[in-house]
Amino acid sequence: MSLRQNGLMLLLAAALLGIAAEWAGNPALSSLWALPLALLLLGLAYERWVCMRAALRLSIHSPKPWHLARGAQLQWQLRHSLTRTLSVMLAPHPPAGVDAATAVHTLQVPGSGATLELPAVSRRLGEMRWPAQPARLAGPLGLAWWSLQLKEHERLQVVPGALDLNEGAVGAGRSGSRISRTIGAGSQVEQLRDYRQGDPLRVIDWRATARRRQMVSRDFAEDQHLDVTVALDVGRSSRIQCGELDRLGHYVNAAARLAQYVVAQDDRIGLVVFGDQPLAVVPPTRGHVGVMRVRALLSGLRSQNTDSNVMHAASQILRRVRQRSLVVLMTDIDDASSEGPLVAALRLLQPRHLPFVAALSQLDPAAIADREPHDWLDPWLALAAGHTLTQRERAVRALRATGAQVVLSAPAEFERALFDLYGQFRLRRRI
Repeated sequence: MSLRQNGLMLLLAAALLGIAAEWAGNPALSSLWALPLALLLLGLAYERWVCMRAALRLSIHSPKPWHLARGAQLQWQLRHSLTRTLSVMLAPHPPAGVDAATAVHTLQVPGSGATLELPAVSRRLGEMRWPAQPARLAGPLGLAWWSLQLKEHERLQVVPGALDLNEGAVGAGRSGSRISRTIGAGSQVEQLRDYRQGDPLRVIDWRATARRRQMVSRDFAEDQHLDVTVALDVGRSSRIQCGELDRLGHYVNAAARLAQYVVAQDDRIGLVVFGDQPLAVVPPTRGHVGVMRVRALLSGLRSQNTDSNVMHAASQILRRVRQRSLVVLMTDIDDASSEGPLVAALRLLQPRHLPFVAALSQLDPAAIADREPHDWLDPWLALAAGHTLTQRERAVRALRATGAQVVLSAPAEFERALFDLYGQFRLRRRI
């Protein structure tokens, strides 16, 4: 409880009356100071009774589902049991993992209720519980603010990002199931064409030949179905902040959206999650079932407080994924070297699979190294950036020397780089 203007005025009146009685020296005035205090106490008791009868309630509504890193409007709905309008001061307090404005808002809440809408962005996966929301209720006599802790029992669920319809249509148009015209492959006729010397008898269309009075052959459509396995690193390095999300958040969003993108092309998608040891495996699966399995696993991921062991992940892929696949390793390459475990894992995978490494880079060391100095610290920053750039180039060379592809991209371009490289692999039929 904290006093408002009317309560402070009664306290001031009691103090002034007490001082006046003391100066006057009149015994008849010595008890007048108790009158405003009595009024204050009675008023506070009445306000407390009214606040208890009000039974102020709070419900918080969030999007269902709420995608990671997606902005949304959260609704704080206040209701009470009285017919009068109450003045409520609310300080929104989101859980860790949700960014929202925390300024104090004063609302006039009638009996029908009132709603406060605030923009928010989700930064962490999984289910979260709303903490108690601090609020203050104004007494009807203007004597005091009454402090409350409004509890909300609804849980907040944040899931990996998803492709919308427009993105899915664009993806299908850019790198959809590739149809190749090959003699005798597949079972669906793609087109009729003139006979070429060497065409086998089974591709000759005899009816068309009879109609045209010259030899006509058929081309058959062959669908290219690929397997894609995402190996996702949840070790200590995945906690590093990279833009608006940590690395794990970017990995999860990219993997979830890539799964939809892959399945839209009638390919199969699988997932391996690893830290210091393999944590979970989803074998390559086609269709909606594959997407749901991948998303269900991604939704519950948390970073581990351990160093990653990519060799264990590679061994798990070799054991569980029998058919040749495109293996997308989402991991950190800062410490990669020609003798490091990441290079060894790539060499282990390559006889059977086609791996490529997808890594995040928040800063551009080249831009920092070439920037003109403006104060005494800039030359040292440029020196550090140059050293970082040299190490990064050495790491990329070591990885590419194994024959693997490497994507090192800023967070804003990370998903597009993955989609483009996947489309190039399909177009070249490298898998």
